[in-house]
Amino acid sequence: MERRIGTYGEKSLHREVKWQIEPTGAFHEAPVGKYIADIKDESGVTEIQTQSFNTLRGKLAALLPEHVVTVVYPLPREKYIEMLDAESGEILRTRRSPKRGNFFHAFRELYRIKPLLTDANLRLRLMLYDVTERRAIAKSRKGYSKIETNIREFCGELHIRSAGDYRKLVPDGLNEQFTSSDFAAAAGISKRDSGVALNVLRCVGAVGLCGKSGRYNLYELSKRPQ
Repeated sequence: MERRIGTYGEKSLHREVKWQIEPTGAFHEAPVGKYIADIKDESGVTEIQTQSFNTLRGKLAALLPEHVVTVVYPLPREKYIEMLDAESGEILRTRRSPKRGNFFHAFRELYRIKPLLTDANLRLRLMLYDVTERRAIAKSRKGYSKIETNIREFCGELHIRSAGDYRKLVPDGLNEQFTSSDFAAAAGISKRDSGVALNVLRCVGAVGLCGKSGRYNLYELSKRPQ
């Protein structure tokens, strides 16, 4: 059957993750107050977020006072890119992106909901995948349009159930005292992302400032995480 480009409803990655988490479909798209939850069962509300966490702030603020909410964030470890002809759907070429992701890349989005991260009802479930991203090229215009992202392989997950669990997002191999550059190297992220990560980790009480090394801040693991 011919597959037409650009005729998708729910985003493919979001849909696949939702069915992986709750394979019966019995608890999908459940009303919770004025909102619709991706999943709602006896464990609480589950929200799957594949894009910016900015759109989650209002929903979380409304639901957390009365519900345990698990935010699921799928992260790409390796990404394979398929370029398709927008008219025929024919695969023109496939390549593997040189970028490689890990759990530490979640800090970019966690920063957007930073005031809510220590809420007792908030849970995080970071899920790592290898994915295929399909892009369509149209001869009539420059560039491409992203069509869908599909899971190739599940690579693991990390659960945050309390403020103390954010210690799991401090990479191994750091000295007792470390700079943001040290953190970036150990986590495999950029120095800019490292600054964001340490900002979040300070907010949740996982790390603290302990001095200076020249003009750079020094950090250490908190003795008593919140």
